[in-house]
Amino acid sequence: MAVVIGVSGSHNVTDRQIFVRENYMDSVLRAGGIPVLLPEVEDEDTIEQMLDSLDGILLAGGGDVNPARYGEETLPACGEVDEKRDTFEFKLVAQAMKRRMPIFGICRGSQVLAAAMGGTLFQDIESQKGIPAEHHSQKPPYGEAVHRVCLKSGGLFERITGVKEVQANSMHHQAVKDAGPNLVVEGTAEDGVIEAFSARECDNVFAVQFHPEYLSDHDEAAQKMFNHLVSLAEIYHQKKA
Repeated sequence: MAVVIGVSGSHNVTDRQIFVRENYMDSVLRAGGIPVLLPEVEDEDTIEQMLDSLDGILLAGGGDVNPARYGEETLPACGEVDEKRDTFEFKLVAQAMKRRMPIFGICRGSQVLAAAMGGTLFQDIESQKGIPAEHHSQKPPYGEAVHRVCLKSGGLFERITGVKEVQANSMHHQAVKDAGPNLVVEGTAEDGVIEAFSARECDNVFAVQFHPEYLSDHDEAAQKMFNHLVSLAEIYHQKKA
């Protein structure tokens, strides 16, 4: 029986829509998992029941994380935040980690994980780090790589992908600033921006700043990240059975 991966997607507040791009779903399906889109709820009992039926979590990309979540005042260059999504995802992460459930964060998802685990973010890498916006915010097609990510020697992502560097796309203006004591930096761009990390004390929590879901249908290393999530979910499912 295929494992079930809960996908936390974007929230269109105006039109009251929750959605995710289909390439996230396709990447999980190729890995042998069943992806399901999660509703944004705040009730912790409901989240607990939701997690009872899941074997892993995929935190998808989206808008900016509220800087208050990592103890900072909002800067002018910070984008629009979605407090409802923040509330749901931070509670989801906390409860999933208590269960040691596998979690894979992508772009915003990596930022949520970092903030939830004691790290901080650059609210805007151009104004705070002096990196031109276009270096990390490419124009379509998003399935083309625009820079490389050097992976930590012997680290988790090198083991997952089997390579020492990956070619990455880039669609973000925020990034992890201080990984904090609970995260291990696994990959960086040539300009020093953190592009991949894992949890120090929990080997089934990992994240990337770039978007492997746009690359996974033609890049083996990108698809292997989703394969790894599903493999972890299968182990988790067997243990909870």
